[in-house]
Amino acid sequence: MFKKGPDMQLDQWIRYGSYPAVMLPTVGAAGAVAYGALPAWPTLAAIAAVGIAIVALLERLQPYERDWLRDHGDLRADVLHGLANLALLAGAAYALHAVRGVLPVASLWPTHWPAWLQLLLAGAIVDLGLYAMHRLSHRYAWAWRLHAIHHSAERLYWLNGERRHPLSALLMAGPGIGLTVALGAPPQVLSAWLALLSVQLAFQHANLDYRVGPLRRWLGVAEVHRWHHKHEYEDAQVNFGEFFMVWDRMFGTFHDRPEPLAADAVGLREETMPLGYAAQLLWPFATPADARKRAFAERLAEGYRALHAGQAEHAYTLFEQAHVLAQSRTNAHVRSHWAFLRWGLRFGDRREMAGQVPRLLAAALFTWLWMPRGNTGGARVGALRIMPISPELRRYLENT
Repeated sequence: MFKKGPDMQLDQWIRYGSYPAVMLPTVGAAGAVAYGALPAWPTLAAIAAVGIAIVALLERLQPYERDWLRDHGDLRADVLHGLANLALLAGAAYALHAVRGVLPVASLWPTHWPAWLQLLLAGAIVDLGLYAMHRLSHRYAWAWRLHAIHHSAERLYWLNGERRHPLSALLMAGPGIGLTVALGAPPQVLSAWLALLSVQLAFQHANLDYRVGPLRRWLGVAEVHRWHHKHEYEDAQVNFGEFFMVWDRMFGTFHDRPEPLAADAVGLREETMPLGYAAQLLWPFATPADARKRAFAERLAEGYRALHAGQAEHAYTLFEQAHVLAQSRTNAHVRSHWAFLRWGLRFGDRREMAGQVPRLLAAALFTWLWMPRGNTGGARVGALRIMPISPELRRYLENT
């Protein structure tokens, strides 16, 4: 049924008016700071916080995908990523300016230009650096391991723009910010651009049904950026721009398609990211010896995601795989049986709940002594049954 009257007008206003209604005042306030008409603190922090909060609210009113409104177990880690990375980049910019101020280096920055033009220049330099390092992060395995945390999100929403490993954030933003400071850009100009960028990143990843018309070919908005998050890695090598799409258009990586991207089409295809913030920070540095632990964590995390989504059989299968990988370590073994118990509680399976209580006790007390190799851990099979191990899991067990 088509909406009529005020509801239809509100939908249309959000769809076509939300981006300019938020970004234009944000640009104005950032420009005022660059001109020196407003103090950088607390103005920039306030406009960034208000702009991002409005994007988060608009998502609730008119989501692009309703399923992405639901917490996928990622919210807590994403909040920590956001707080850490915003503080890190602001601190890095401040530190660079402090170092620059004591070095006897002549300034090459065009301080005689109007402040709005200086702001645009700083933005162009930072954005080009982001584009270049973003592409590098997709090309080299060591950089991709850091950057993959950003792509591991299985939903896109206002916080995803800051879901980055701190080292990845420094790698991507450092060259552009460093060059801008080295050229002598005034601190308030660079800080104003970074505040503006933070609101842009919220829009770029927003779970918001909005449009910017032909400007999507020049601005890194959600319409085009969602294609960059496809879980098929080979299809995600497009639309690297953070604020502007001019670099993508210049270097042949721009991609625009009219059809929407499905809710289940984003994330990582080959690997599953742990849900915890600390675990995500450690994930890129796992060595081959840690492959079994990582595989266990990935299957357990994916199983919990399936559990929260109500996918009973898929969650159970993943918990079985996690159990096979966990049997030699007490802590992991107990966690795998705890997952089965939560599965039983979630779906009201009394047999599973009853079967898991003694298994939990046995795992806690006797893992060090002996456990049947390959047993899948669920109450659907005997607790002492020795089972063949699939080739998919055997490769982890043979190397540890």
